[in-house]
Amino acid sequence: MPLHQRDKAHPGNSGRIPSHLGIVLAAFLLSPCLVPRGAVATPGAKQCDAKTYSVPLPDPVSGRKYQLFVSLPQGFDPASPALHPVLFLADGGRAFPRHICEIRDLTEADKRDLVVVGLGYADGESLEDSRRRDYTPTAQPSTGHVYGGSTAYQAYVKDVVIPLVEAHYHTDPAKRIFWGHSYGGLLAATILLRDPGMFQTYIIGSPSLWYGSHVILEMEKQFAAGHHSLPANVFLYVGGKEVSRYEAGRHGFTKDMVEDAKTFEQLLTSRNYEGLTTSLAVIPDKDHVTSVGPGITWGLRLAFQRGS
Repeated sequence: MPLHQRDKAHPGNSGRIPSHLGIVLAAFLLSPCLVPRGAVATPGAKQCDAKTYSVPLPDPVSGRKYQLFVSLPQGFDPASPALHPVLFLADGGRAFPRHICEIRDLTEADKRDLVVVGLGYADGESLEDSRRRDYTPTAQPSTGHVYGGSTAYQAYVKDVVIPLVEAHYHTDPAKRIFWGHSYGGLLAATILLRDPGMFQTYIIGSPSLWYGSHVILEMEKQFAAGHHSLPANVFLYVGGKEVSRYEAGRHGFTKDMVEDAKTFEQLLTSRNYEGLTTSLAVIPDKDHVTSVGPGITWGLRLAFQRGS
């Protein structure tokens, strides 16, 4: 089913963005134990023979224990100096097993030697607790839950995860892609505005831009005040059904994710940032859950077209 989309390209600096490795160089000293997971077998997911691995990788600052889920391209040679594009998946504990087969189908059809890295949740925590803390930019003390830890989590990804992935899997610093959906999409938008050079391409799916009374819009305003360039590919998608409507199961109205995505994309393009390319897709007849698969595929195809 076709996607409703529009593309906008903005002239500017398209050069390589340097990778700032940060201070946690101890990540290189870790020798991750690659634990084979074998063929992907997750209820409700497509079954395939993609070999995947679990890699324990704790955060030395917070002490939390995380795992990475890694899928290497066919014929990957650890002795080869060749560099590979890399896709990082937020919600890796859930999205990686469900979508690695379709990602592999796409990359093999396009002959792309993509390394895929799923970012796991904190060990011993529910996915709700882990993601609401790690993926959100501001605290919500009145809720009784911990929110607002994305600054620390972003530092963990930048200073620990990315250096290890580059060292062990020969990934290209100039071809990093980040995908996030829902709270993960909010995290992607937050990283884009805090440190856009962490990734060259951001696939932002059904992002929770409503969070914190649309605090992301204030973050963008602050970014715009000090920057004239934003060298990144930003691909937003949202399900066509993700509009405001009454849902008895939620005892109220849903958020208008479609309008929020349109507003954010229009805001970015209105700034005329140098180096920014944006595209927005509204996926017909899809909701917050069913938009994930086609959204990843759409975003990756665009990323490959842009050279990632």
